Amino acid sequence: MREPEVALVFSPESWVEGLHRHLTDHGGARVRQVVMEPSLALEEEYGTLVVSHRWPALTRRFVEAVHARHRRLLGVFDPAEPVGREHLLALGVDRVIESDASMSAFLEALITLAPADATPAPVGEALGRLVGDAPSSTDGGAATGRIVAVGGPSGAGATEIAVEMARACSGGRGGVALVDGDDVLPSIAQRLGLGIEPNLRTAVDAVEYGMGEVCSAFVPAPDGAFEILCGLPNVASWSQVRPGEVLDVLDVAAASRSTVLVDVSNRLEDVAAGTGRGRYGITRAVVAAAGVVVVVGNGSPVGVTRLLGWVADARALTDAPVHVVVNRGPSDGYRRAEIADEIERTFPPASLSFVPHDERVDRAAWAGAPVAPGPFTRAVAGVVAAALPPPSANGARARRRRRRRLAQVRAR
Repeated sequence: MREPEVALVFSPESWVEGLHRHLTDHGGARVRQVVMEPSLALEEEYGTLVVSHRWPALTRRFVEAVHARHRRLLGVFDPAEPVGREHLLALGVDRVIESDASMSAFLEALITLAPADATPAPVGEALGRLVGDAPSSTDGGAATGRIVAVGGPSGAGATEIAVEMARACSGGRGGVALVDGDDVLPSIAQRLGLGIEPNLRTAVDAVEYGMGEVCSAFVPAPDGAFEILCGLPNVASWSQVRPGEVLDVLDVAAASRSTVLVDVSNRLEDVAAGTGRGRYGITRAVVAAAGVVVVVGNGSPVGVTRLLGWVADARALTDAPVHVVVNRGPSDGYRRAEIADEIERTFPPASLSFVPHDERVDRAAWAGAPVAPGPFTRAVAGVVAAALPPPSANGARARRRRRRRLAQVRAR
């Protein structure tokens, strides 16, 4: 039998260094990784995770996530703190051991916990199990609200449309949340003059690892009409968040709100396919899981071409209704008809809306404020009426379709 493969959660306690040194010098088990944060503990290949009862990220949700990957946990407690043992057992770890136990006792525990062949599952397969089999964040109930992806080619104004759609939706029944899921250029916080924290990372930590309350990650819009979950604090942070984690956050948000709009990026390419952490993976996962997709482009010839390219990529991911918005579109009826013909000749959108240029949008952007009532807000209200009818009109069939689509996305 191969040596058990383990991961050690880093802590300043002496047993961590002692166990690491003993296994390195004498063998008996192989230390694959010393992990510093929860996400690494879910990604690495190993059989047993050795963790102190003092680790702040050790929660029941985290233990369930590790078990969903067919991993086991050895919890270590200080015998001077008996409550540590009860804490570990209450969280559901597989075995506990005193921190002052002999190295042979540690090794015996690791061998006992190791699977028969001591061979870890491939990372991609394990990640699929994690997001597909882990207990739902909503206690097994399907999300009740709609998840709407709003995106499009760069420079088309999708973020502005998403913000105004959230405001237009807020007049209906049930809560509305706007989530910045752009993993390329998150900008809702800057657009509305909000702080970079809390943000999507905060919500992921709350949902996946029990670190804080997820409701604290959402902040009110400047006018109080809806809630906002700001995007990642910087572009490099995309690699620290898995697509499945973002879907879990959206599920939690949709469980208590009628509509969750997600502003996604302008890129949908399948880069690094099959790794589970490919670039633009968050946007691809959100589009694939959304019940409605709203694509925003501009009315120039190049803008229409780019819009149709984005639509083609989106339709490869989902069979959800795709609604098209031509932002800053021409006011001339003849040109609008030409644009409509070009789009409809390529594919039949669920709806096609034109939003005119409005100087109020520019003034609001400079002020970090909502757009004042005018042609823009009226046109976006029309987009909401076309793309997002009252939730009761969707019926149980649409909810079942969304549940199947989420299951398919998580299985990838």
